[in-house]
Formats: sequence, C-alpha cells, structure tokens
Amino acid sequence: MKCLMTLLFSVLLSLGDAAYAQESPKSWEGTISARTLNVRAGPGQSQKIVGRLKRGDRVVAFDEEGRWIHIRDFDGSVETGWISRAFINLPKNFMAPAFGDLENAFLEWASARGDLSVVSVEAENQLSLVLDQVSGVAVSERVAREVACSYRAQLSVEGPVTATVWPEAGAQDGWIVHVSCP
Repeated sequence: MKCLMTLLFSVLLSLGDAAYAQESPKSWEGTISARTLNVRAGPGQSQKIVGRLKRGDRVVAFDEEGRWIHIRDFDGSVETGWISRAFINLPKNFMAPAFGDLENAFLEWASARGDLSVVSVEAENQLSLVLDQVSGVAVSERVAREVACSYRAQLSVEGPVTATVWPEAGAQDGWIVHVSCP
C-alpha cells in the first residue's frame, strides 16, 4: 500500500509540475552553451537523467532553484526538466520580474561586490551564496555575514537572515559556512 501511495504521489507531483510549466506566465528562451548537457528530473546532479541537449539547442526556461534552471520544450517533448545554470545562456532579465525593486537593488549590490559568483534569494530570510574562485574558504564567514546583514538592512527584514555558502562544485558536498545576521 505504501508503494502504491508513493507512486500515486509521484504521478500527481509530475502532473502538477507539467501543468505549472504550461501555465507559467513568465518564460525566457535560452541557448545551451555546453557541448552536451544532461537534463535531469529535478534540481541536482543526483537526479535521474531524462534527456540530453547539445550546444546551440534552444529551450524555454521558466523557473530556477538555486543554481538549477527549470526548462520545457526540449527534445521535441512536452516534458519538463532541470539543467545547471552554468550551461545555458539566458537574457539578463531572466527571473528579474520575480523580485521587487528592493530585491533587485540588493542583487545588483551583491553582484557588484566582485567576490560572489552566485547569489540566490531562497526565501525572505534565507540566501545561498557561492564565492568566486579567488575569494576562497578563508573569507566565507565574513562575506556571508556581510551579505546577510546587508540584505536584512536593505530590505528591512525583521528577524534573522541566514546566508549559506556552498562550494563551487554544488551542494552534494554540503555547505561551507552557515551564518545568521544578527
């Protein structure tokens, strides 16, 4: 019975995912930049491979989770899949409407710092960061605290804001540092 319930939940989840992809009012066209690229069932390298793309292929991106982009219209199918952000060229305004002016101003500030390769707002009080290769692990706690406190101040967030620094290789090896402000 438990197996049947798990299967039913998986089917309903995938149907809801496909419906969301078709109904999503915001989408952006992207071009694959990798020679070959695996399309995954979910965001993460441990997820099942559901397709493959090649350099120059065009896809429609409609969501992101951390460093993973949710796509549709690949391989001539109606399925959705996930690819790494590092291997797709997307317009500068990708996902920008999802944030207000304050969030966009913060992201511009964080980008201008020059020591971050990825900044992701996961929730109102949670940030994910990847430091550029030059910065290194030694400064990760200081950078995370500065970014979390700046986000809290710029957006007037009540309560603590947490910043997690992840390794360049991805989350599978665990986080480097997890800091809250205050």
